[in-house]
Amino acid sequence: MTLRSMLRSSLALALSFTATTALAEHPEANPNVLEIKPGDTIKVARLPEQIYLRSQNDPDDLIWQRIPTYRTHVLPAPPVHPSVGLRFDEGAMRGKHLYFQVARTSERFYVRLHWKDESEDRASTVDQFSDGVAIQYALNGTDTSYMMGSGPEKPVNIWYWRADKNQPENLAAGGFGSTTLLPEQSVTGDSLYVSEQIALDNEWQVVMSRPLEAASEHEVSFEGGIVPVSFATWQGNDNERDGNKRVTHTWILLDTGEIASGD
Repeated sequence: MTLRSMLRSSLALALSFTATTALAEHPEANPNVLEIKPGDTIKVARLPEQIYLRSQNDPDDLIWQRIPTYRTHVLPAPPVHPSVGLRFDEGAMRGKHLYFQVARTSERFYVRLHWKDESEDRASTVDQFSDGVAIQYALNGTDTSYMMGSGPEKPVNIWYWRADKNQPENLAAGGFGSTTLLPEQSVTGDSLYVSEQIALDNEWQVVMSRPLEAASEHEVSFEGGIVPVSFATWQGNDNERDGNKRVTHTWILLDTGEIASGD
C-alpha cells in the first residue's frame, strides 16, 4: 500500500469516527434530515387544498410524509431565576434534537413536532413532571428576547402543549414572570406516543394548529412574510419543568409566503 493510499484510508477512518462519535452523542439525530440553526430561514409548506388530515391535528397522517422535515438542536435554557439553577440534573444538561414541520392551507397554520423520549411522562405531581413542548413566536421582530420576550413592546405568543393535559395552551409573554393565558384559545392539537422495541427509539409526535387569521394583537400574524420562531421541550424523567427546559437559542425564521386573508 502506498503512502498516499494509507493517508486516504486514515483520513476516511478519522472522518467516519468523528461522524460516529457525533451521532453517539446525539443518538436521536437523523443525518438525513436537514439541521436548521438559529438565524436560518425555512419556507412554510403548502398542504394540498383537496387533501385533508384524518382529523384536524392528526400527528400520524400520511400527508406529513409529503412535507419537508427539519431538525434543530435544543440546549438547556439559561436560568432566568436563581432557583432554576438548583433544578438542573446531570441528565438535563445534554442537548437533544427536535424535529419539526411547518405547513399551511388557505385557512389554517400547522406545526408538527417529534422528538426521541424513552419514557412517556404524563403525570404532574409533587415529584413527577410531565413531558411537554412549546412553540414561541416573536410578535415584533428578531430583536425580541427568545427568553419569553422583551417587555410590552416586544412580546411573544406561545403555543404550549403538555402531556398531562394533551391540549395546547395559547399564551403571551413580555418577559420573565409575565406569561398569561390568552382569552382566545384558538390553538388546537393532538399527540401520539410511539413505543419501539428499543426504548431509545420511542418518540413523541405532536401537532398544533390555528386558523390563519389572528384573533387578537397578542396572537402571531402569519400575514407578514417572515415570522421568528423558537422551540422548547420538557423531559419529565429529567425533572424538567417551568424554566428548566431545553430551547433553541435565538430565532429560526419562517417564510410564510406572504399569506393573505383571501389566499
